[in-house]
Amino acid sequence: MVIKTDERRSMAELERSLDRGYTLPAEWYTSAEFYEQEKKRIFGRFWQYAGHLGQVAKVGDFFTCTLGDVPVVVVRDQEGELRAFANVCRHRGSTLVLEDHGSRKTIQCHYHGWTWNLDGTLRTAPRWNESDYDKDDFPLHALKLETWGPMIFVNPDRSAGPLSTILGELPQILAGTGLQMDPLRHYERRTYDIAANWKIVAENFNECYHCPVAHPTFSDLIDIDTYKVVTEYEWFSTQHGAVREEARDGRVYDVSDDILKAGVKEGCFSLIFPTTMLATNPGPHNLLVLSMFPVDAHRTIEHFDFFFTEGVADAEVRPIIEFVEQVQQEDIILCESVQRGMRSGFFDQGRLMVSRENGIQHFQKLVYRVMA
Repeated sequence: MVIKTDERRSMAELERSLDRGYTLPAEWYTSAEFYEQEKKRIFGRFWQYAGHLGQVAKVGDFFTCTLGDVPVVVVRDQEGELRAFANVCRHRGSTLVLEDHGSRKTIQCHYHGWTWNLDGTLRTAPRWNESDYDKDDFPLHALKLETWGPMIFVNPDRSAGPLSTILGELPQILAGTGLQMDPLRHYERRTYDIAANWKIVAENFNECYHCPVAHPTFSDLIDIDTYKVVTEYEWFSTQHGAVREEARDGRVYDVSDDILKAGVKEGCFSLIFPTTMLATNPGPHNLLVLSMFPVDAHRTIEHFDFFFTEGVADAEVRPIIEFVEQVQQEDIILCESVQRGMRSGFFDQGRLMVSRENGIQHFQKLVYRVMA
């Protein structure tokens, strides 16, 4: 792979500069060629959040997504088992399922009518009796699928290790906030079309150095002075923020002692490399999954899936969602601004405030490690 960096900067020099707190070069965020390599080396090889269990609650339910260049269909088969397949016809390569979600009894190609059972076995094809093919030779290509709580993760690399190798200690860390995963149910999805490279979106999430300037409401809720970013883990990092004493009067939303004791007691924000971000906000049991689906070097689709335990009153839920929405709208402005600057020709490498932006450094080193 050819990575176009300044001729004077070797890859070894770039690695050393990352150690000193410099950033990745701007062209790693703007180059179409580099993005094409990312699709193979990153999105084609790592576990990524695809959707949630509520989307495939019943036999025949399915949803589709794209991980890099790989179209994916996730379905609950006739036996109730969850399966993920490359959403690609074994006959001529057409995308099989064109809808975003729905329910099916079979998976039939809209081109020539080849039809698969929901377990991926080939069921029939028009004029099959005129061929000498063995149907067992043409199953759909199965992809790795695992769940964690209400979340469904898929990995296009069929030789990849289990999801636990990426998650590491993260389940225990989230449990330490008071969050209970099993009772969570999907509440709402919001989708954003962001004119920025996916890495800019991830890096913006992975630090709170900008919070006092850009997120006044967030800073009213979370104590920024004691906020910490932990990067000692291999494939993920975490951020922790305690509730400000001044916020317990409900100035942002209700974070009274009774609610915190029964639910999530602190903010915890985690980035799972490469494209999955989790947020648990102080309050009733809640989880926000932020998932990035890059479109090209300059555009990212981001889904926000909100989860709450059943029985949480709408009056408690809505203020949290609107709080998150406000922060997201502020972040979109920031991310798109950075992308424009990256494309200007007047930015090469930046210099991090590592004491506050160590989450960005951790993430960029992972990108470098995988790409270089």
